Amino acid sequence: MNDRKDREGSDTGKTGWVAEAKPRSWWRRAFTILLCSAILGAGIAGASYLNKTAPKARKRKPPRMDPLVRVEMVQQANERAIVRAMGTVVPALEMVLKSRVSGEIISTHPEFIEGGFLKNGTKVLQIDPQDYELAVEQKRSQVVNARYALKLELGHQEVAQREWELLKGDKPAKDMDLELALRKPHLEKARAELVAAEADLKQAELNLARTAIRAPFNAIVRNKHVELGSQVSTQDVLAELVGTDEYWIQVSIPVDRLKWITIPTKMGESGSGVRIIYGTGSVSTFERRGRVIKLLGDLDEEGRMARVLVSVKDPLDQQGKETKGPPLLIGDYVRVEIEGRELKDVFKIPRTALRDNSKIWIERGDGLLHIRQVEVVWRDPQYIFLRDGLKEGERLIVSDLATPVEGMAVIVEQPDGRGPGKGDFGNRKMIKDGKRPDSEG
Repeated sequence: MNDRKDREGSDTGKTGWVAEAKPRSWWRRAFTILLCSAILGAGIAGASYLNKTAPKARKRKPPRMDPLVRVEMVQQANERAIVRAMGTVVPALEMVLKSRVSGEIISTHPEFIEGGFLKNGTKVLQIDPQDYELAVEQKRSQVVNARYALKLELGHQEVAQREWELLKGDKPAKDMDLELALRKPHLEKARAELVAAEADLKQAELNLARTAIRAPFNAIVRNKHVELGSQVSTQDVLAELVGTDEYWIQVSIPVDRLKWITIPTKMGESGSGVRIIYGTGSVSTFERRGRVIKLLGDLDEEGRMARVLVSVKDPLDQQGKETKGPPLLIGDYVRVEIEGRELKDVFKIPRTALRDNSKIWIERGDGLLHIRQVEVVWRDPQYIFLRDGLKEGERLIVSDLATPVEGMAVIVEQPDGRGPGKGDFGNRKMIKDGKRPDSEG
């Protein structure tokens, strides 16, 4: 019983201690909850305050960037069409040198070498003349004999005339009898023999003179085929000569360009002037002047191009005129610029300013792009010539645009590369510090 009471007393005491501890644990929990709630509320309030007081960006439409373009003022003027092409230097005069007599070559000119220059009339080769000198002496003897025979026959004529007068007097006679009696056939024969002898002498003298072979014109030796001591005949080639007073340039051009070139059709007419450019690079290039002289009658088989001949005087500078470049050489490939007909009242624009092969872009001072259809009069590698589609003083857009549209706004670049210049329109800001303006939308 006592043990039970002790246990009950112990439980009671234990229970009383527990009853006293409960209020303390609840207060602590409540305090923790209140503290967390206060901190949480303070955080929410702070975040709300920061959110309300933070700066806000104003929404607006993105600015429109009008393209900056370069322009050129167009002017109407007279221009000359230039036909540019390539050509090959060919001889204007060339020949194969042969001898008209046979024999041994006993002397040659010092310039009788490949590349040597020979003036007109220079003795190039000398063939042994002894045989021909002897032939001349023989022919002279024949001439003397023929003259003697003629004079003797003239004496016989006088004798025959007197004899006929004594025998026949005024009696009629047949023509044949009269001619034979007066020795007229004998006289004709003597005269014919004298003429033949003189002709033989002249032929012998010609053959003697032909032993000295001379240059028929101012020439350069292209190839030689004989040497000192060679035995030559009338069929042998002695050398190949090319005239140095003039060279030709054979130029191939498109057929549709012929109408722009002046080509002589009669002797004495003057063709288009030609600028000839040759050399081995952009730095070492040289120029000469020439003139169109002839249109060949057929087309080039490879390119179906028309061919014209351009004359170049004194291509090797043999006349002593000062030149700044080397001589032209046979077979050289050169550039030519043929001066064509004059184009009156045309607009000259850069080739890059022509769009889609037939359109141009114009800015008329209103800040807008205008697209025009034009007709090309002449083209060359750098420029285009127009007669219609432009007005003098208009501004041609020469810079490129990605997506050009009729009437789109553009900004004209000033000559110094800055923003819009005087005369531009629209709600644009002037450029500051070299920056492009933005259009406010």
